[in-house]
Amino acid sequence: MRNALLPVFLCAVMALGACATPASAARGEIAGLNDRLAKVERLIAGLQSTADAASDPTSLTVRISQMEREIQSLTGTVEELSYELDQANRRLEAVSQTLIGGLDSSSDFSDPGRAVASAGPVALSAGDPIADQLNVAAAEERAVSVELPFDPDAAFDYASGFLLQGDYERAQEAFELYVEAFPNHSHTANAQFRLGEIYLATGANAKAADAFIAHIRAYPNDPRAAEAYLKLGTAFARLEQPEQACKVFKSMKAKYPNASQPVVQRADLEMARINCQ
Repeated sequence: MRNALLPVFLCAVMALGACATPASAARGEIAGLNDRLAKVERLIAGLQSTADAASDPTSLTVRISQMEREIQSLTGTVEELSYELDQANRRLEAVSQTLIGGLDSSSDFSDPGRAVASAGPVALSAGDPIADQLNVAAAEERAVSVELPFDPDAAFDYASGFLLQGDYERAQEAFELYVEAFPNHSHTANAQFRLGEIYLATGANAKAADAFIAHIRAYPNDPRAAEAYLKLGTAFARLEQPEQACKVFKSMKAKYPNASQPVVQRADLEMARINCQ
C-alpha cells in the first residue's frame, strides 16, 4: 500500500513535471481504504446482529463464541485500516502542500520508518490463561532493549556499535531514537542515512525509501546526498517501480555531476538492470 504512495514525493523532489497522477493515486488509495473499512464495519454489524438474534443460547453457545472471536478479530482490522487511512490522508495533504509551495524542510511529507503500524506477533485472544501468558512473553520479547545515552556523541557511537555487530534490529531502533532525540545534531544526517541503509539491508524497501527521502529533503548539501539518491532509486527498483527509479537515477546525475565514481558506476548498473531509457 505504501508503494503506491511513495512516487508522489518524487514529483516535488526532482522537479520532474506535473504531479496530477501521483496525487490522484493517493486519493485513489484513500478511497480504497474507505471502501475496505466500510466493508469490514458492515461485516461486523452483520455478525453482531446474528449474535443478538440468537434465541437459544444453549444450542448456539459454540457458534456465538466463534462469532465473538470473529468480531474481535475484525475490530482489530478496522483499527489497522483506520490508521492506514489516517496516514494516507496525511500524505495527500502533504503532497498538496508540496505542489503549492515546493519541497522544504517544513513539509510533513512522511514519518520515516513509522508509516506502517506494524508490530510483531498478533495478539492472541483474551480470556485464555495460556494465551495471556504467551502474550506477556511476546510483549517482554518486544520490549525496548535499547537505552540511548543522553550525550549525542555517545548515543551515536552506541547506535553504531550495534551496526558493527550486525545487530540490525537494535541498530535500527537506536538510530530511529537518535533521529528523534537529536534532530539538529551534526551526526543526525549520518544517522538518517544509516537508518535507510539498515532498511535496505533488511528488505524494508518502502521504509528505506522514506528514510532516504527524508535525508534528501533535510540534507541536500550532505556529502552523501548523491548516494542517498542512488539508494532511493535502488529502493524504488526493489519495490518494482522502475519508472520512478529511473527518474531518481537521472536526477542524481543531473544534480550531482561530480559524484564519486563508485556512486556513478552503481547508478549506471542499476539503470541498465531496469532498462532505463
